Amino acid sequence: MLYVEPNQIDASQVCAVTLNALEHLGNQRFALPPFSEHFQRWMKDIATLLFDFETQIPEAANQQYRENIDKTITNLQVALKGRTDTETSISNRLSDAQRQIAKSENALAKLDHDYKTRNHEVRRRYEQSFEKLRVEINTLDEDRLRILHTKPSLLKKLFRRSEANLEEKTNVIRSKKNAFDDHKQLLKHDLEQHRLKYENERKQINERLHTQRAQLEEPKDSKLDDALEIRKTACEELRREIVEAVDNLHKHQDLGMSEEKA
Repeated sequence: MLYVEPNQIDASQVCAVTLNALEHLGNQRFALPPFSEHFQRWMKDIATLLFDFETQIPEAANQQYRENIDKTITNLQVALKGRTDTETSISNRLSDAQRQIAKSENALAKLDHDYKTRNHEVRRRYEQSFEKLRVEINTLDEDRLRILHTKPSLLKKLFRRSEANLEEKTNVIRSKKNAFDDHKQLLKHDLEQHRLKYENERKQINERLHTQRAQLEEPKDSKLDDALEIRKTACEELRREIVEAVDNLHKHQDLGMSEEKA
């Protein structure tokens, strides 16, 4: 039977590959947010790298190694979770601010539309009243002129009656013209009151919009980055633990070989 010697794992080679990979991960930059997605992927890469190392050299992963690695990973996870929570909080604040801005902008557009519609309706209503008064005044004027142009003989005969009728129509015309002027003043007053109310409401909405837009800019000033220094420091700690674990393994193996020779 042919004996095949199993492939020997070169611990130094595995260690070198792992250290190079950790150095690369420690220097990896994430250009654009959301960084939380990059952190998740990056942590998976770290976990996969450590798993491969421990699978190839299981004897290096002693209790001390495991405790130190777990401590570094836990601290790293806590730090990145803090960054992720901050990013989520800022994202929620931005979304809320954008919703509030959209709501205020819609309110402003509706206010402008309602103001124009209201103005048109008020003017139309008063114009109908003006037109009615114009017709009435014109009719009375025509009647008054007709009385004035009546033949003298007839006017003389009906003088008293015509004079009274003429005075009555003149008074009515005067009253209608006064009503016409009053309606003009009422229209002016209604439009002015509506304008003042509109401008006051518009000012309030614009002030609210200004505050909301400032809140939208606030989170952008928050210092959010890809946590390079945190990740780099953690990778350096992991590298030291792996070097120490492999060195201890080599020392143990050398000690064993010395004892065998003895």
